[in-house]
Formats: sequence, C-alpha cells, structure tokens
Amino acid sequence: MNLIMFDMDGTLFRTETSFFPSVREFASRHAFPIPDEAFLRSFIGQSGSEWRAWLEQLQLGTPTQELASEFDLLEQEYVRTHGELYPGATDVLRALALEGWKLGVCSNAPGWYPETILTKAGVRELFSVIRVPARPDQTKTMMLCDVWNELHPERCAMVGDRADDMQAAYAGGYFAIGAVYGWAPEELDLADVRIHDIAEIPTALARHWSQESDVKSTSLPPHAAPAPVVSAAPVPVVSAAPAPEIPEVPAPQPSATQSPVAVPQVQEPVRAEPIVSVVLPEEAVAPVVDMPVSMPPVEATPPVQAPVKVVEPVPPVQPVAPPAQPSPEPPSTTPAVTAPAEPVARPPAPAPPSPRPQPVASRPAQPAPAPAERRSWNPFRRREDKSR
Repeated sequence: MNLIMFDMDGTLFRTETSFFPSVREFASRHAFPIPDEAFLRSFIGQSGSEWRAWLEQLQLGTPTQELASEFDLLEQEYVRTHGELYPGATDVLRALALEGWKLGVCSNAPGWYPETILTKAGVRELFSVIRVPARPDQTKTMMLCDVWNELHPERCAMVGDRADDMQAAYAGGYFAIGAVYGWAPEELDLADVRIHDIAEIPTALARHWSQESDVKSTSLPPHAAPAPVVSAAPVPVVSAAPAPEIPEVPAPQPSATQSPVAVPQVQEPVRAEPIVSVVLPEEAVAPVVDMPVSMPPVEATPPVQAPVKVVEPVPPVQPVAPPAQPSPEPPSTTPAVTAPAEPVARPPAPAPPSPRPQPVASRPAQPAPAPAERRSWNPFRRREDKSR
C-alpha cells in the first residue's frame, strides 16, 4: 500500500481566501485595528493555542474561549463560501487516487476545518485518513507515526509547507515534499525535494521511488562475488625420501668391566642426511656425534674413526662409573672386543615430523552494504525496518 499525507494550509488550501477576510470582519465587530497580512501569516498552519493567546492579549472584555468560538463560526462561513484549493489540486488528487495512492490529511487545525474544505471542493471521498490533534500536546510527528503504525504502508510521503511538516516527515520515515508555493519556503531545509506547483507531486513521487529501486538493484546484486580468501603462506610439503640402506656395523661387545649398550633400530628416515641415533642409558651420557650414512663399514680391528660432524656444541660430560654390582652375564664364547676409546658414533634421533599445514577456513561471502536508510523516530517503525 502507498500512502501520501497532506497538510492543509499552504499545501492544499489557499488560506488567504477564508482566513484573512474572517479576521477583517472579526476586527470590525470588536473595534480593534486590523492586523496586516504579514502578521497574520504567522498563525497559518500553527495550533490554535497561539491564536487564543493573541485574542487574550486584545483584552476585549470578553472571555477568550467565547471569542475563539465566535471566530471559528465566522471562519467556517468564509470557508464554505469563499474557500478555494490551489489551482490543479483537484486533478492531482484524483490522479494519485487512480494510481493506487491512499490519501490522507495531517493538520493542526480543528476537525471541522479539513472536513469543510474537502467537502466544498468535492474530493472528500478520495481521503481515507483525516488526522487532527486529539489533545493540545499532540504534534504532527505523533500523528504521522500513529498513522504508519496502523497502516504499515510500503511507501509513504508527506507534503507540507512549514518546518513542522518536514520534521514530522523526517521523524516518521516519510518522503518529505516541501511546497515552496506555500507560506514558509524558508523553513523547508529538511525537505527531500521541493516543488513550486502542486502539479509536480506525481513526478516527484515517481522519480524518487524509481531512483530508490535503481540504488537497491545496483547495491544488492543477485549473486554477490565471494570475498577473497586470506590464507597463511603455503607451507612446503617435503616428502620423506626412502631410507637408504645402512651397512651393518658390528656392535662392540661389552667387556666384563663395561656395561652393555643397547642400540635401538631406526624408526623413520631423516629428510636431509639420514642419521642413526644410539640411546645410551641414563648413567652414561656421551656427546652427540653425527655420522654420515655414506661412511664405509667400520672394521673391528683396528678401529677406524670415520669423519664426524658435530651438530651442536655440547659440554663434555664426565663418564659415570658403572653400577657397583652389575648383574652377572653368562660367559660368551665370542672373544671380547674392547670398545674404542673414542665416543661411540651414534645416529641422531629421528627428526620430528614436519607440521602439517592447517586448513584455512575461508570467510563466507559478504553481500555488498545496503544503501543507508533514514531511521525513523517512531520506535515501532525502527523495529519494522530491522525485520525487513
């Protein structure tokens, strides 16, 4: 549903056709000077409190409420007999109704004012919403928000000529159309668009919503491009080469005074230079010595020391004496071979496996940001905007 709300004075109705002659006749009745039109313009479109305050200042010897009622009756007569809409207003209202727009009025005037004007102009049946203050403190902003909360229109606009019209439209989330031909063109700073003739309203509405649809279509494509995936630098994968054949080295036999040394088997190949590690018991810790795989087999007699490469400097460790009472070993038929005085060459421990690259979770595709939209002062309107 599309809704358009109108102010009365200076927007649909030419106030000078009824208000000015009513004041002149009222002044002649009570014998006070007729105010000029520049002064009377300050009351147009305002609530009745300003007008009653001025009547009270006149000190005519009559209660203010009685004077206000008298003037209302006089003005009603002039509205019915002399009141006019702006030229072309009737045609514009009928055209908007044919296009499917729901028409409404939001005015600070008393209830009889819009009813009398629209009935005289023959367009009362086109308006389904008439809003005037139900209490003295009710503003146009409150009335526009109440209307939106009741109808929830898809598109809504407000046409007015004063600052309170534009403030109410802005606060309620309405498309604000400022009528420059009205009574206060200098108060239309908040207007989304300004018109110099009432006949420009259909064009302003069509242009605004066609541009809005274009912005939405360009800012929210049906298939948004996925965001680039930011991942860590690729970790090179080094395949483990097959372990070369290592010539068997005859292990030295422990002597009667020397504790046996256990030589475990190699578990994994090393990526660069395959090295075999020999784990010594905790009692005797020797410095770690690396030996290339390609060394020739070591002969038992005489012992040949292969070229070694020290991986990292290790402070010398004093050999620990063997346990006081070693467990008796069965006699061996093989002649005992004295271990070489040099440290036993041991292959290093297998290198730890290379860390596997962790999978990088790609960010989900983020749609392009939607165009900024005006947030309504109306709390119910804000919740409705978030749910869309």
